Amino acid sequence: MEETIEHQETFIEKLFHCCFDKNDEDFELKDDEDISKINSSLLIKTKNELETEFSIFPTSAIREEEIVKIEFTKEGLLKYISNLQYSKYDVIYNENNIKISKRNSSEITNKFPLFRCEITKNKSYFLNIPSIQKLVNTMAEPELRTKWDDNIKVYKIVEKINDNSEILKIITNKQLGFISEKEFYDKRIEVINNGVHYLYSSSIPESNNLISLDYDKAINYICLMIVKEDEDNFYFDCYNQVDININPPDKFIEFNLPNKTISFFKKYFEFLNTF
Repeated sequence: MEETIEHQETFIEKLFHCCFDKNDEDFELKDDEDISKINSSLLIKTKNELETEFSIFPTSAIREEEIVKIEFTKEGLLKYISNLQYSKYDVIYNENNIKISKRNSSEITNKFPLFRCEITKNKSYFLNIPSIQKLVNTMAEPELRTKWDDNIKVYKIVEKINDNSEILKIITNKQLGFISEKEFYDKRIEVINNGVHYLYSSSIPESNNLISLDYDKAINYICLMIVKEDEDNFYFDCYNQVDININPPDKFIEFNLPNKTISFFKKYFEFLNTF
């Protein structure tokens, strides 16, 4: 983040050198009063443009452990995602075009395992082959997600950051008979690069004033879906590292995760065939 701040300062210096170059014959500021007359709307616009160019999320939405690990620009996020993709994982399930694997930690935290799910879906399954954007929207838009995902009790946008990013409030239903309802507050962005769609989210800091918990708090350290296609198939590459305030044995997770994943995507694909 320090590098990003320095970049912003350089940008500001260049802007003012461009607009108010002292070598320019027309440039003259006689006193402090003249300086104060510089159009404040220019400064405000510059700040907003900088936030858009250099940070895809406001500082208040970034967790402390993320600050030193992720540069939240488009390029920085794609680099972080690339590191996730090319890290080493242990495969725990690999059947019927679904591969599930895990790592014991991530760059963000070593307290919880990171799970990866890779799915290949042949386009012949669909009655009308959807666009990748439709695939992403069906996963991301609250009015669609709540129609097919029965794991969800509440799924809504509580703050819109810009056209591609927002803050979400998510409450999940009870799971597996003993996991209580969990409440997440996540920042999320969709990034498109060379035809590949990235839907990335992670939880905001507990200090953020948007948080008002009604249920047991949970934290998404990483929640990511990558979607791409070729002529015959769609390819999904999903990552999740989560703290739900319980620590079930690894064997329990590894036993239940494949069935939960298969069920989740089965409902997702079936719903995509309804519209």
